[in-house]
Amino acid sequence: MELREKLDRLGVAGSRTPKEPVRRGLDNLTDHVSGSECRSGSGPFYLSSSIFPENHAHGREPIRGWFDIPADRLSWMGRDPALSGADLRSALFLDTETTGLAGGTGTVPFLVGIGAFDGTGFRVDQYFMRDLDEEKAALQAVAGRLEEAGLLVTYNGKCFDAALLASRFTLRRMRTRIREIPHVDLLFTARRIWKRRLVDCSLSNVEDRVIGFKRQDDVPGFLIPGLYFDWLRTRNAAGLAPVFRHNVWDILALAALGSIAGRMYGRPLESIRHPQDGIGLGRAFESLGRFETAASCYHRVLEGASGREEREEALFRLGFALKRSGDWTAMAAVWERAARETRSPIRAWEELAKYHEHRSGDLQRALEAVHAALSALDILEAVRPEGGLTDDRDRLIRRLERVRSKLARRSGV
Repeated sequence: MELREKLDRLGVAGSRTPKEPVRRGLDNLTDHVSGSECRSGSGPFYLSSSIFPENHAHGREPIRGWFDIPADRLSWMGRDPALSGADLRSALFLDTETTGLAGGTGTVPFLVGIGAFDGTGFRVDQYFMRDLDEEKAALQAVAGRLEEAGLLVTYNGKCFDAALLASRFTLRRMRTRIREIPHVDLLFTARRIWKRRLVDCSLSNVEDRVIGFKRQDDVPGFLIPGLYFDWLRTRNAAGLAPVFRHNVWDILALAALGSIAGRMYGRPLESIRHPQDGIGLGRAFESLGRFETAASCYHRVLEGASGREEREEALFRLGFALKRSGDWTAMAAVWERAARETRSPIRAWEELAKYHEHRSGDLQRALEAVHAALSALDILEAVRPEGGLTDDRDRLIRRLERVRSKLARRSGV
């Protein structure tokens, strides 16, 4: 028996010549995944396209809300000033499915999904390698799409999807501008705003808890490489249909999540629905140096928070935000409230002591605040016999001595 016949009987992929359509599995593929064979300058690949109306809602969020994001807010979301000049209409929403999840030169993006708004609505094009030898052809088509992009939107794409594509382009000796395109990675945006409440910031969990879209019969990401290898071995495309659907959902989620995040950065007081999200957003504004906006987020949390931990944290964050914005009078009022209402008011009393020593000039009140801080520390040490508060006590005693010295000089003693 000839070697090719033996390989055929074993079901080994690649046992036929590349020119034979049965090897590509085109007939079986179109039965399960709508699309057709396309060609780039490097050869054939498979292209599947899905079109959604521009007012399509993914979960609770209409994806066209993406266009309501002010340009400067996009740069805040992505922590990159280059994003302030990005054209939202030319954004490409990118997600890949690969032969492995660890990355590296042996990992191949066998399916590259690109979503974009065009005249027909929101279009998702999926570039699929029916065999690994179609990689260059598919990548060449993807590179052509990247040429028209004014913005790249991904979820963990800076570390994985875009980084992997850049490596594959290099290995294939293809020049692209993927590293030059302004890039917003929504994973980091999601962590800044929602990690406190969600803990798990995987796209599927954020999609469920924030966007309001719960996937039915979705294939877990860790199974996807195996499904592709099953296709290469058997040419049965039944297992590929959920992979394509998973990729489409990921891309729709990018547009919806960007809409929500943009609204939260653009209109925070109207958008905060959960106290922990408000604290996360406030801290994001603090990191941008926008302390007044951060303070407004914390005020909003205090208006609606019922949990004691959330209220205490919002009070402390508000105090520090007002301090950094230079609103000393409002800051002092917040620290006084925190001293009354929080379970561990040491820091609040200490900040009041600093304020009266350096700002109001009321050294007597500064002295009283230090004594109150030391008293609160005594109580805390009584319930925490393991210690660990020595540095706090030393710092407060130094302040106590300094304030006493200033009082003595002022009184002429």
